[in-house]
Amino acid sequence: MKPSLMDPCTHRVPVAHLSKLTGAPVLSVRYRLAPQHPFPSAIVDALAAYLSLIAPPPGSVHDPVPANKIVLAGDSAGGNLCLVLLQTLLTLRRVHPTVRFHGRDMPIELPAGVATVSPWCDVTRSMPSVVHNAKYDYLDRPKQTPDHSSVYRPSFPEDDEWPRTPPRVDLYSNANSILHPLVSPLAAREELWKGAPPILITMGEEGLTDEDLILARRLHRVGAPVIAEMFEGMPHCFALIMIGTPAGRRFYKTLAQFCRDAVAGRVTPSPNLTYIGFKLRNTREIPLESAVNLSDDEADELMRRNARWRVEGEKELLKEWRAKAKL
Repeated sequence: MKPSLMDPCTHRVPVAHLSKLTGAPVLSVRYRLAPQHPFPSAIVDALAAYLSLIAPPPGSVHDPVPANKIVLAGDSAGGNLCLVLLQTLLTLRRVHPTVRFHGRDMPIELPAGVATVSPWCDVTRSMPSVVHNAKYDYLDRPKQTPDHSSVYRPSFPEDDEWPRTPPRVDLYSNANSILHPLVSPLAAREELWKGAPPILITMGEEGLTDEDLILARRLHRVGAPVIAEMFEGMPHCFALIMIGTPAGRRFYKTLAQFCRDAVAGRVTPSPNLTYIGFKLRNTREIPLESAVNLSDDEADELMRRNARWRVEGEKELLKEWRAKAKL
């Protein structure tokens, strides 16, 4: 899966590199992108692509691929999409064991694993690391912070595609959906992750670090097999642009090994975060329970506060839009 502002073409080099290291073919999905196609367009496309792999419709050019031979992988917003696709599959399995696809009832099967690179788990961008780690990252820190004396406004310049009709304050979803677990995986209740296949979460010392560590901690608490790695001083998705560096080579070695182990059913989860020092000079194991100085309740309140601010801002935006429409 690719980030929501990019395309399979932008990821051809890292995707080809991963394919070479694993010896496995890769399907890079060109799903619909925001802001033209907001939530749930991307997850619908991802689910259709996954089902098409395991149960190809008549006339397909490929044979069925067993679900236990598939690893979902993505970076940034693509990592988000992999996690919410897994959430969708887990939830569907609990509700009904089969789904009708191209006229056939087929069982809902889980992939062998999910590999994420700097996954965007909190679309509200409320965690402290978006500010504290900005000095290491190329991602801009949020230009606005919750302030009940001001109205939340879109931070994007107007063009032919933005703002939409009716307007939104965020690119990806309406404000009242931003805490839906299929928008922000960090908002999902812990029990929703029960029964998950192995999950790899790798990150730098970046703006998204806190949300990734909190999600890894929650996965571990409910018994989901998780492996978490963090690279000191590295920015968002660093390995995709620094393939030949020592840290990049270490990253791809871990990613490829996870993919091979997942399809072989031999992933060994860890209760620790593997913290990899700058230029691989040292490695430390830090318990996931103490890897981030933010409780679940504190994280949830930060997200709720930011979401409320967005909802109120979007109400004001809609009010102004309706007033202009009457002129």
